[in-house]
Amino acid sequence: MLPIPPQNYLAEEILLGCILINPYIFPDIISTIKVESFFLECNQLIYINFIVVYKLNKLHPIEVLYHLSETKSLYKIGGIKKIIELMKQSQVFISSNNLKIYVNELVHLINNNYIKRLIIQYGYNIIKLGYIQKFASHLLYNKASQYLNITVEKIPKENFENLHTLIGNFILNLKSCKKPLINDNTTSISTIKSGFQNLDNLTNGLPNGELIIIAARPSTGKTSLAINITYNILKNSEYGICIFSLEMSSQQILNKLIAMYSKILPSSLANHIINKREWQEIQKTCKKLLKSPLHIHDKPNISIDNIEYLSKLWIQENKIIKLIIIDYLQLINTENMYNVGRVQELSHITRKLKLLAQYLNIPIITLSQLNRSIELRVNKKPILSDLRESGCLSTDVKINIIKNNNRLININSLTQVSKQQYNERIYLSINNYNYNHKVSNIYYKLKHIFCNTLYKNTKLKLTDNHKCLINNTWKQNNNILDNNTFTINYIHTKDKQYLEYKYVNKIKYKAYSYTYDITINNCFNLFCNHAILHNSIEQDADIIMMLYEKNQENKDIYINNTKIIDIILSKNRNGPTGSCSLIFSLDTNFFNG
Repeated sequence: MLPIPPQNYLAEEILLGCILINPYIFPDIISTIKVESFFLECNQLIYINFIVVYKLNKLHPIEVLYHLSETKSLYKIGGIKKIIELMKQSQVFISSNNLKIYVNELVHLINNNYIKRLIIQYGYNIIKLGYIQKFASHLLYNKASQYLNITVEKIPKENFENLHTLIGNFILNLKSCKKPLINDNTTSISTIKSGFQNLDNLTNGLPNGELIIIAARPSTGKTSLAINITYNILKNSEYGICIFSLEMSSQQILNKLIAMYSKILPSSLANHIINKREWQEIQKTCKKLLKSPLHIHDKPNISIDNIEYLSKLWIQENKIIKLIIIDYLQLINTENMYNVGRVQELSHITRKLKLLAQYLNIPIITLSQLNRSIELRVNKKPILSDLRESGCLSTDVKINIIKNNNRLININSLTQVSKQQYNERIYLSINNYNYNHKVSNIYYKLKHIFCNTLYKNTKLKLTDNHKCLINNTWKQNNNILDNNTFTINYIHTKDKQYLEYKYVNKIKYKAYSYTYDITINNCFNLFCNHAILHNSIEQDADIIMMLYEKNQENKDIYINNTKIIDIILSKNRNGPTGSCSLIFSLDTNFFNG
């Protein structure tokens, strides 16, 4: 016979009785104890009714009885007799003189038993997962870690600091800081710097907990820039760095770092063409690097779950690790994701990387290729839409717009309003009737358009790679079949929405025509003719840097074998956008500026 889970029903009943007799204590209790903290279902029902009546400003025993009766819960908890018993118990066990102390002890006792029950339940789940033969060990670790994180979040946060304590600690921290308080060259203590002053001024360094994307066309210098940032951090600080290199080997990365430290040409180092002085420099450099907290993982075909597992493991063992670099995004694999497109996989990967950065509270730099559409343009200066693969909408489709009143509006009319105006006034209805989000960019393009005909002759005109919600799965337009069902959203009342599934009647090629690519921040999907469509995948990133070389096609104009790389800050969630230029040496792979 299994033992009874940790609980104390007597403490629960005394606490409920105290609230009934002394309703003024409830505001202090409601923030420290949750419904699920109670073990008995009848006590949970009573506490739920307390919360409802409290929010109506009517917390009184009579009002509680009325509400229990109206919701037909009074019989379930044991009737009026149960309420009277609760009030009697609280009077017997607790004196009014020390009420606050007793109540705090009761709350602590109930929460403590609840956390123990959670650990027992999650421990049982982990044991069951351990018996699954094909369940990878790193996935088991991630799941166990997730259970522990959920448990930690359930523990009440009781130690709130008031403003006096915060200001006092702030002043003490400043006084104990060894660096001068007022200095033109003062750097932020809380964030690490890339080592490029103009770039750091735009991004305020590499902020903790943020996902940073560095994107560019092939052979522009993405990897070299990441290695330069690594070199600057290792040289100017004692912070550690983790590098996941899915393209270059660890030896190649080490060769580049040694070349930077010792000021030797990488080609000479690779070909072992070095003189005596250079050999001495290499020896000094290796001694420095041996003391550097740098970890390089160069196994290809690594999955996002493996990256998450190794990152948590490394940082648990080395607290000084303050940056993760991944080279590059499109080479990361996913596990246990079947029958989904690569775009959906990338969306899943970026979301996991963002959550990992927040969990570890360090920046994660991820390199990324731009999509192929940039090669078809005359002006190859990258824009945000070059980073995503989510497709475009035809100019004659209607999207849900909030503009003075809720109505459908043709996307073509958006272009008749200036950028400044639509940034201020035009909003898309996204995900929920009550939440509206601002359109930040609209890109105008010529693309091939396909027409999907649904129920009641409803038509969706999209590009081939735009994703739609089909059978609860995101699918690109070019993977949709005639017998697939679109997920359709309907708003029947102000507070309720319904999803319906409608078959695709036919799909046919429409025309090569103008399309619009809309950027909506912080949203995963949008409504178009009631059908649910996918939003852009770069929404997970906090900072997006795009490398651009104006004369990439004409390599004959390089001066001293150097080129100017513009770093365009296309997105900065917590700061300004802008651009800066760096000089890149093709011989040494050094960035300066």
